[in-house]
Amino acid sequence: MSDIDLNKIGNILRNRRMEKNLSIRDLSARSDVAASTISQIETGKTSPNLLTLKSLCNALDLPVFSLFMDDEIANVRLVRHNEQQTFIRNISNGKALVESLITQGRNEMWGAIIDIPAHSDSGTFAHHGGEELVFMLEGCIRFELENYQGYTLEKYDTLYYPNYIGHRWINNCDEDAKILIISTSPYKF
Repeated sequence: MSDIDLNKIGNILRNRRMEKNLSIRDLSARSDVAASTISQIETGKTSPNLLTLKSLCNALDLPVFSLFMDDEIANVRLVRHNEQQTFIRNISNGKALVESLITQGRNEMWGAIIDIPAHSDSGTFAHHGGEELVFMLEGCIRFELENYQGYTLEKYDTLYYPNYIGHRWINNCDEDAKILIISTSPYKF
């Protein structure tokens, strides 16, 4: 690890310890890591081994991987409404308007608001990796999971499922529907 990495790790641990109102001695007692070692880690003066980091992180309720992440602010993005990308998806009996909520950068999640015309469906079952959450904003739809039961969603209902299960929606209602969809894998249209 470079000095910069050691200082970053030390700062993260120190900030978390202070958030939890713990002294170095308190953290030492909770983690079985010597107080002098904690002090050296927090000031970037020593290179801790993974077991030491795991003990400290467990005592601080902090995931070990968070010590090695890029600066979090680089992963924060604001997309203004007028910057959101909108496109049309062809579906049975019409077109669905898809408003992509995240449009730039390296994303681990994808989100969109989809306007679904009355008496239409998404077609065949979609399969992809990750997880998905559907939140009904307006109207009602029937959501089908392949080899499972179907679910009728009404305003403010939420459905969560793993994306490897085939899924599709059907709007048999007389009114258009609107859903918010959040997925941990890129959506395929």
